Amino acid sequence: MNRRHFIHQATAATLLAPQVFAASESLAKHWPASIVSSPDVPLPEGKREPFRWKTAAIGATPMVLSWPDLPADAQPTAMRITVGLDVRDEKLIEAYLPKSGRVLGTFDVRFGCIFQVFSIPLAAAAAADIRREGVALRLTKGAELRVFTAGEFLPPVLQPHLLVPGIADSMTEYYARMDTLACVQAFSWQEGCVLDGLLDLAAQPAHVTLKDAARRHFERFIIDGKLIYENATSVPSDGRLYGIEGALPYAALAKLEPSHPLLDYAVTSLLKRKDVEGSIQDGQHTSSEGAYTVGYPLAVIASQRKDAALEQVALTQLSVRQTRLFDGKMFWRTSEPKDGVIKKGNRAWARGFAWQFLGYARTLRELRHRSDLAPHIAAFQAMAAWVLPYQRPDGLWSVFLDKPELTPDTSGSAGIAAALAIGAQHGWLDANMKTAAAKTLAGLKLHLTPDGLLGGVSQANKSGEDLQRGTYRVIYQMGMSLMAQLIAALNQE
Repeated sequence: MNRRHFIHQATAATLLAPQVFAASESLAKHWPASIVSSPDVPLPEGKREPFRWKTAAIGATPMVLSWPDLPADAQPTAMRITVGLDVRDEKLIEAYLPKSGRVLGTFDVRFGCIFQVFSIPLAAAAAADIRREGVALRLTKGAELRVFTAGEFLPPVLQPHLLVPGIADSMTEYYARMDTLACVQAFSWQEGCVLDGLLDLAAQPAHVTLKDAARRHFERFIIDGKLIYENATSVPSDGRLYGIEGALPYAALAKLEPSHPLLDYAVTSLLKRKDVEGSIQDGQHTSSEGAYTVGYPLAVIASQRKDAALEQVALTQLSVRQTRLFDGKMFWRTSEPKDGVIKKGNRAWARGFAWQFLGYARTLRELRHRSDLAPHIAAFQAMAAWVLPYQRPDGLWSVFLDKPELTPDTSGSAGIAAALAIGAQHGWLDANMKTAAAKTLAGLKLHLTPDGLLGGVSQANKSGEDLQRGTYRVIYQMGMSLMAQLIAALNQE
């Protein structure tokens, strides 16, 4: 398939050239495995792999890997695999030496999302054994797991690989990963976070190349002007908006190419989802995500078009959710009528609050030319005053904000802090809010892997709150990108 880039001014050489970070001797090395054998398991009916990248199954019949090119002096510290198809159960994948049978570790994959990287540590003595025997992976719990194995422009980070740390610091590694497809996500709120983070950082002189990185991401999804992608359950959703959470990437698209015809489709599709109070949502389900995934992209498009009516629609997405989800004393992520009663859910969930709070910050920033923002700024200030006392000594917020005994969530913390920093930057919040945001960034850095991926993220809420409330945390690229938004807001003059 011809993948002509949607940004007409950019050349194919610029878009598809290997990144200079890959050649740097100071950075971590990701040594991809050769697939010796894997179970012959077809894709589930109705599912599709993204970007024509190939996946293979890990099941009761082992997948066997080898590293014939691993240098004799390489000392890998971790082994990684990446989810290639949506996961809706809990899986355990045992990694062992196929000849001796010695177990190296177990991948714990619970309700994994596509593109999520899972890692097990390796002892120093394992390198020689892996060179000699390779590694076999077998499923000991759950249904088969499909992992990425090959494909055009599939980065080594997303292949089965051994991690050999470099000598660069974790933030240098972080920027290197952001400048590749290693941080790509499903075309949804997840990829929208990535694109916003890339473009925010690209506004700074030190990171201008990340604008081209955002273009390369779109190159994977928009082919000859048509949107080609899979929804959150790996079902093909070409040419349509699967739901309101899928609208966030259109904000970045509008910034890169304001006249792209897909923007008209997005606006029309969203406006068809309005309820009687003007809330754009899926059915009767009001969620805080819509403040960010609907209000913000509509604000970008409306501001570019000088469309005051559409700007008002964007602001309505904030205010109607504020009324339904936040009473000044407690915040809920969802609200939905059921049996004549309004049912609210995800009380004080950090990431749910981040969507509302960040949606406010980014929408107000886009519409700051308006003279009628005072009530919206006041609502934003009320949220800031409410959330700040819950900040932990480590600069983060617990996965449920009012439960300090629970493990923090780095992604929710990054989103909250980014909103604080944006508010302080524009004078809507006091300078102490910027100080709090800077404290969050310091805390987030401690959760970076040696190659710059962000760990400590609460898993996607596919299985209810129990998984969130526990200590299970994952590497998740959308969290990296919320961190990028925070970095940009703290450094922007």
